[in-house]
Amino acid sequence: MRPHAAGFGQTLVSLGASGAGLGSAGAGDLDAAATSVAVIGGGVAGLVAARRLALAGVAVTVFEASDALGGMIQPGHLGELTIDIGAEAFAVRGGAVEAFIRELGLEDALVEPRALGSWTYGASGAHPSPAGGMLGIPSGPDAPGLEAVIGAEVLSAVAAEATLDASVGADAESFADLIRARFGSLVLERLVAPVTRGVYSLDPELVDHRVLIPGLVEKLAAHGSLSAVVSSMRPKATPGALVRGLRGGMHRFVAALVADCERLGVRFELGTRVTLADLALVERPHADLPVAEWPRSGRIEASPFDTLRYSGNAFDTLRYSGNAFDTHRYSGNGTGSRDDFDFVIATVESAVAAGDAAPPVSSEVVALLVDAPELDAHPRGTGVLVSDATDVAAKALTHVTAKWAWLDELTAAGQHVIRLSYGPRQTDGPARSLELDDAALASQALADASRILGTELTDENLVALARQEWRMPMPAARLGRTAQLARYRERFDADPRIQLCGAWIDGTGLASVLPSAENAAQRILASLGLA
Repeated sequence: MRPHAAGFGQTLVSLGASGAGLGSAGAGDLDAAATSVAVIGGGVAGLVAARRLALAGVAVTVFEASDALGGMIQPGHLGELTIDIGAEAFAVRGGAVEAFIRELGLEDALVEPRALGSWTYGASGAHPSPAGGMLGIPSGPDAPGLEAVIGAEVLSAVAAEATLDASVGADAESFADLIRARFGSLVLERLVAPVTRGVYSLDPELVDHRVLIPGLVEKLAAHGSLSAVVSSMRPKATPGALVRGLRGGMHRFVAALVADCERLGVRFELGTRVTLADLALVERPHADLPVAEWPRSGRIEASPFDTLRYSGNAFDTLRYSGNAFDTHRYSGNGTGSRDDFDFVIATVESAVAAGDAAPPVSSEVVALLVDAPELDAHPRGTGVLVSDATDVAAKALTHVTAKWAWLDELTAAGQHVIRLSYGPRQTDGPARSLELDDAALASQALADASRILGTELTDENLVALARQEWRMPMPAARLGRTAQLARYRERFDADPRIQLCGAWIDGTGLASVLPSAENAAQRILASLGLA
């Protein structure tokens, strides 16, 4: 059975730009024990913010549209093995994630991946990834492995890039335009495009390089060439030191976080889609809602009170009653219950978008457990990014048992776990693999893995398969996205009762999401004089 996609609920009502109608309570009017916060979204951002507030004694309710907490960190099952079917590691930059993991008591589970290197696969075959680059941009013609991927002729273009005037490409509209202007099309297709498609699920034609690498144009002017910019910015660390994971999988992080939230009294409402009401445009009665009869069908006619949602056993809505946000629920026996909230933290875009939320980026992760002793030699290191290959549908492959020693130890001799990622055929479309049933998907994934790994894998090798669709927030690096996010911030930054955080506005990865969620909670605590 195909799991439900995580992370996005449909819009019920939208939030007005002015925030009119908010109560006047401020710092000093509330204390922790009398304060209640609604967190919209039960991904990592929502859980982290909820925990921080609960530690201070604030009452917190987390509303999650799906039936699972943790967002894109979820367990998958391959026979008796439990793996990560979503995010499998975290970036160590900043140190915030590791410090948080230690708070949860998981420090003994911290592990680093094996430093086996990565590969690329394209029209010219499979090659080790060139060393020293960043986002596919080469650090210079002498980078180890570069000539094997792009050839001697294009290597001369990389060398010539250092002689170009810094103004060449400085006014480029997209990342693709910049790379094409300075290096040519082959560097774009074989080195840069695999990274943007594999990591950000975006074609480089849609990527804003000014967001992807802040200050890039200024750095280009200062250093004279893109290769020199990359050399100056490349982290001076071994590959294994850039990311870490947890023995047993990153889903252990979510399990520990949820358990701590429950210990602190955080309440979870799963399968509940909640958005902010349009406070400027929707009239709000201040009296308690009357008892309502249970409808005979799931359709709701016009209501004088609020837009309501039929969730199967109750009607839910988040509204503002004059002093606080509240949810009203019509229960099946005809009685109404009410929860008041003084603050709201929105961790998903659909909670605040006025009908103009960016479409999510669809991808599907396909995990295979195969019996293939030939893979014991780890022929493609820890993983492969696919470039201009026409014989492979996947955009990336991770050899999970090569990357993580702990999983290798749990896997039977000669068996291996492989993950393939599939993106959309066209911009904003569904992942191309979603149209396949499990049998057809297995055939496609085995064929792709065979070509990428250089090892024939058939149905006879397949032990188990798991699949998971992900609908990821539109990356901030997409052209035009920065302006849209700025409008959200402008709309809500002046209103301390509504806090925004999460991957949709802070960027993907725990290293971005976790500190921002902590800060959102801290701003609420500061307004209560508790920070």
